[in-house]
Amino acid sequence: MNWGKIVGRTLAALIILIVVCSVGGYYYLKSAGFHEWAVRKIIQQADDATGGRTQIRALDFDLATLTAHLYGVVVRGKEPPGAPPLFQVDKLTVGLKIESALRRKITLSELLIEHPLVHLAVDREGNSNIPQAPQSHSNTHTNVFDLAVRHLALMHGEVNYNDKKTPVDADLYDLGTDITFDSLATRYRGSLSYDNGQLRYGEYASVPHTFNAKFSATPSLFLLESAVMKVASSTMTFHGELTNYSNPTVSGDYDVRIHAQDLAAM
Repeated sequence: MNWGKIVGRTLAALIILIVVCSVGGYYYLKSAGFHEWAVRKIIQQADDATGGRTQIRALDFDLATLTAHLYGVVVRGKEPPGAPPLFQVDKLTVGLKIESALRRKITLSELLIEHPLVHLAVDREGNSNIPQAPQSHSNTHTNVFDLAVRHLALMHGEVNYNDKKTPVDADLYDLGTDITFDSLATRYRGSLSYDNGQLRYGEYASVPHTFNAKFSATPSLFLLESAVMKVASSTMTFHGELTNYSNPTVSGDYDVRIHAQDLAAM
């Protein structure tokens, strides 16, 4: 599944929805009827983009700041009933900025994701809970650089991965990212980190670790400026770059320093 394309299509649909709603009456935007209609439209667009089943507990929209808040967002995939959903987030904030009213150019000024939880599961036959996105018959493509998200922040995220076929279990806690967009350079700059990671493979003991990375991306180049993973007293440092997204070429270097006592603990 091309998650970049899915996220881009979903965000683009949300932007169009908010823009269309902005020309409506102020009091209607505050009404329960509008909120119910908006939630139905967003759920429909999200389901069409992901192939999953989306739920949204509540929504509010501030016309003065062109900001929408979505609460209790849940996306269910192919997991069985009663199992944790594929994705859920406590609060999603989407802010817009009108760059040019005449040219109808609108960009995302802010995208804030508060306490997202991801549960990825693979059974013994190798089947995952990730839904199959329906094939799109549209020729339009949303470019993440055209969206020009001025500020993206993800706070207090958690990821749980359970693969019964391999078998591997992984948990990431306090996951966060902060990304800004430089319109003059057409470049994203950001960081990604988590403070408490747990990795278990087969009968081996759990490996607690931390991770911190800084990166930048332009329409032609992704640069991993630094990535550092720490496992107890051992460290792994990476640098690299990727060019030509359609036919990627990757180059880089790494430095791994392992302390014997860390291996003994495993």
